[in-house]
Amino acid sequence: MTAPRLHLTEGMRRFLDYPKFTDATRMLILDTGYFFDKSWWRAAEELGWEVATVPSVIAGSLTRDDVAALFRTLAEFKPDFVLTSNYAGMDAVGLFARFFNDAKMPYVSWFTDTPRMILFNRTMYVSEYAVAATWEKAYAPHLEAYGFSHVHYMPLATDPAIFDGSPPSDFDRDLAFVGNSMLVQLAEALEAHRDLPQVVAAVEAALNEGRVTKAAYTEGISSIIGEALYDSLNESQRRNAELLMNYEATSQQRVNLVNYLLPMGIEARGDGSWQRILSGYESNLGYFDDLAPFYRSTAINLNNTSLQMRDAVNQRVFDCPAAGGFLITDNQPDLHDLFDVEKEVVTYDSLPELGEKIQYYLKRPEERAAIVERARARVLSEHTHRHRLQGLEAYLKPRFGVKGLHVV
Repeated sequence: MTAPRLHLTEGMRRFLDYPKFTDATRMLILDTGYFFDKSWWRAAEELGWEVATVPSVIAGSLTRDDVAALFRTLAEFKPDFVLTSNYAGMDAVGLFARFFNDAKMPYVSWFTDTPRMILFNRTMYVSEYAVAATWEKAYAPHLEAYGFSHVHYMPLATDPAIFDGSPPSDFDRDLAFVGNSMLVQLAEALEAHRDLPQVVAAVEAALNEGRVTKAAYTEGISSIIGEALYDSLNESQRRNAELLMNYEATSQQRVNLVNYLLPMGIEARGDGSWQRILSGYESNLGYFDDLAPFYRSTAINLNNTSLQMRDAVNQRVFDCPAAGGFLITDNQPDLHDLFDVEKEVVTYDSLPELGEKIQYYLKRPEERAAIVERARARVLSEHTHRHRLQGLEAYLKPRFGVKGLHVV
């Protein structure tokens, strides 16, 4: 059966089929309210790019006015490419994906969560003009298996307009972890499995036996919960099982970390569920207003990476030092490519090692400050959204510019 398409007249097709990347880069952002949207705009303006946005959604439906705004902006603004996060703005049957392909419009989705759960085995979004940018290089084989011929490794980054400061001499607290406990998400995932107790039992058995690792999870959960059980589930149930595993494993790690460090007076912020473990603190912190000063006013900030990242690092690794905060983070492989480890970032491989490093660095504020300054210099010189857009532009130009796919 022929896949449905948005009709493009020959006149419209010619109008949209214009040379890309011939002058200053022109980027169209599908604005979903994602916290990177404004950072992309600022970074592009710093680079001298032209930028436009149209409203879109991560989930739900676009209005008729939203669709009209998209088509009108494409025709009037004539972008070189479209940028969004986690395949936002794509419809369930792939009409927009086929439209961007027919219009010869490069469409870039920056995956900052596992693409396996976002794409959900849907291959209708793949075309020669679709670009899958992923923050976790371990998902590149999955994206290629879907059929993406353009897969670009694009780590996370910071926005200096939000995170920019030097380490202070006085601190409001010794120790803190800022992150979601995942307890609410876990409760919701367990509720979704009320009629599938065998899945809950399989996930918990795998966790108890130490088989839920970042490497195993990246490859897929079928071998973790058992092929027979996995094959018995429909697509929606498989996705829910993967969510359950991610939330339960990540929540266990973070709750264990906080409980282990309670005798050291740790504060935990990020969501209200931390009140079950700690009392006396307001849990929520606004990303745009509260987080940078909180990092800066904490002697030692802690990081724990979620299950879905085999090699990658999360936002804290960039945001915290850029804000002037000292960070000790779990030892992710990509850290060694992005930083000079131990000189610019301090790592741990176990909770006992973490406890020892906390005691060491609490007594050495000068060492902490020196590490922060080196890390901050690295982040501001290599790991901002401006740098990521520059890397993306360098990837797109030879593939879609006048010497790329446009020429027939």
